Amino acid sequence: MKFFKSKWLWIIIVILIIIAIVVFKTSSKQESNYVTAQATVEDIEQTVEVTGSVESADDIELTFSSMGTLSEVLVKVGDEVKAGDRLAALSAGNVASQVTNARAALDLARSDLDRLLAGASDQDLEVTKKEIASAQASYQSALDKLSNLEQTRDQEIVNLKDQGLNTLTNKYFVAQYSLDLVYDAIMDAEADGFLYVSDVKTLSNAKANYNTSLEMYSQAGVFINIAKETQAEADVLTALDYFQSTLQQISSTLTNTFDVMSVAVVNSEYTETVIATFKTNISTQSTAISTAMSTVQSEAGTLRSQSLYYQTQIINAKNDINSSLASLNLAEAKLALKNEDPRDFDIAAKQAQIRQAEATLSRYLSDFSDTIIKAPVDGIITQVNFAVGETSSASKPVISMIGLSSMQIDVDVPESDITKIKIGDEVAITLDAFSSDEKFVGTVTFVDPAATVIDGVTYYAVKVSFNQKDDRIKSGMTADLTINTEKKEGVLVIPSRAVIYREDKKYVQLLDSAGQLIEKEIETGLRGDGGTIEIVSGLSEGEEVVTYIKNGN
Repeated sequence: MKFFKSKWLWIIIVILIIIAIVVFKTSSKQESNYVTAQATVEDIEQTVEVTGSVESADDIELTFSSMGTLSEVLVKVGDEVKAGDRLAALSAGNVASQVTNARAALDLARSDLDRLLAGASDQDLEVTKKEIASAQASYQSALDKLSNLEQTRDQEIVNLKDQGLNTLTNKYFVAQYSLDLVYDAIMDAEADGFLYVSDVKTLSNAKANYNTSLEMYSQAGVFINIAKETQAEADVLTALDYFQSTLQQISSTLTNTFDVMSVAVVNSEYTETVIATFKTNISTQSTAISTAMSTVQSEAGTLRSQSLYYQTQIINAKNDINSSLASLNLAEAKLALKNEDPRDFDIAAKQAQIRQAEATLSRYLSDFSDTIIKAPVDGIITQVNFAVGETSSASKPVISMIGLSSMQIDVDVPESDITKIKIGDEVAITLDAFSSDEKFVGTVTFVDPAATVIDGVTYYAVKVSFNQKDDRIKSGMTADLTINTEKKEGVLVIPSRAVIYREDKKYVQLLDSAGQLIEKEIETGLRGDGGTIEIVSGLSEGEEVVTYIKNGN
C-alpha cells in the first residue's frame, strides 16, 4: 500500500516538473520575441530647431486705429525720421464732432452748478419726489425677491439633501452586496481551501483591493451617519464624494475578482459552473456599481451646482437691494439738499461732474490725436502706400519704416514643421559669435503664408524678434533657434514607434495574460521630442505596449 502511494506521489511530482519546464520555455520564448515599453505619465514638449541669421528688423507697419480719408502725408520714401515725428493724418470730421459734443456736455455740467447755486425750483422738487417714490418701489421689490429666493433655495436644498441621503442609503446596500460577493468568491473560498489560481499575483491584488474597499466602505458608513445626523450640506457632500471614491474602489475590486475567476483552477469544489456563476454575478454587480457611481456623482453634482446657483443668485439679489437702497437714499438726500441752501458738499459734487465732463472731453481729444500717425522710433521711411484724399485700409499699412537699431532673425522652416509654429511662440536663441552658455530669448513675430521653394524643397519664412536689446548683436550673425511650439504637463505617453496606423485609425499592440498579441485602438495627441507621443484615450498608465517584434511577424 505504501508502495502505491509513493508511486503516485512521484508521478505527480514528475508531471509538475514537466509543466514548469513548458511554462518556463514558453515564457522565455515570449520574452525573447517582444520588446515592450510602459505607458507613463510625464511632461511632453514639442520644439522645432532651425538655424538662421541675424538681420536688421523688417519694416514697422504703421496704420490708423480706424479707417478714414487722409488729409495729409508729410513724408516720402527715404526720409529719416525721429521718434515722435508727425508722418500723416486723417480727416477728423467724426472725431471733431465727438469733441464738440463733449464740449457741450462740459458746458451743461457747468450750467448745473450754476443752477444749484441758484436753488431748486418747485418743478425740480416735484421731480425729485417722484424719483423717491420710484426708488422706494424698486427697493421693496428687491427685498421681496430676496425673501422668495431664500425660501425657494432652502426648500430645494433640503429636498436635494434628502434625495442624496436616500441614494446613499440605497447604494450602500449595493456596495455591501458587492463586497459580500467578492468575499464569497475569493476570501471565503481560499480560506476553505477551494480556490487555487494559476497566477498568484492576480489573487494577491484582488485581496489587497478587497481589504482597501472594506476599509473605505466602513469609513463611508461613518460619513453617511454623520450626514444623516447633522443634515448639513457640507456633510452630505462629503458623504457623497467619499462614497463615490468607495464605489470606484469597489468597482476596481470587482474587476480584480473577475480576473481571479479567469485564472482560477477548476477542481471538485471550485467547478466550472461555480466559476461561471461567480463571473456572471460579478459582471451583474459591476454594472450595478457603475450605475450607483453615476447616480451618486449626479446627486453630488446637482446639490453642488444648485447650491452655487442659489449662492450666486442671492449675492445678486443682495447687490440689487444695496443698489436700490443706495438709489433711494440718494433720492431722499437730493430732496433734503434741494430744500436747503447749497452746501459745500453739493457744490463739490457738481464740480466733480464738471471734472468728469472734462475727462470725457480729454478722452475725445485723445481720439482726435489717434487720427495722426507719428514715428514710434528713429528710422527711415520705406513705404508710403496712400496719398492725400485716399481712404486708409485696415489690411494695408499707411506707412512702413525700418528702425535703425532693432534686430531680428530670419529663418526658413520646412513645410513639415511650419504647421507647428504660430506667432507668439517663445524661442531660445544661441549665437555662434557668443559663448554657448549665453542664451537669448525671442518671439515669433511673423509667419509667411506663402511658400518658397529652395533646391526643390518647400520652406516658409519665419521672423523672430529679440525680446531684449543688445548692441553686441550684429547683422549677419548665425543663430541657432529652438522654437517651443507646444508643451503639456502630466500626460500619458508611449514611444511613437509603438503606434500602428491603419485605415485612418491608430492602434497599439499588447500582450494578454496568455502572452498573445492583442490590439487596442487609441487616440493620440501631441507628438513630442525624443520619439514620444501623447495618448489621449485607449490606454492606462502602466500598460505595456509592444514596440518591436523580434521575429518580424
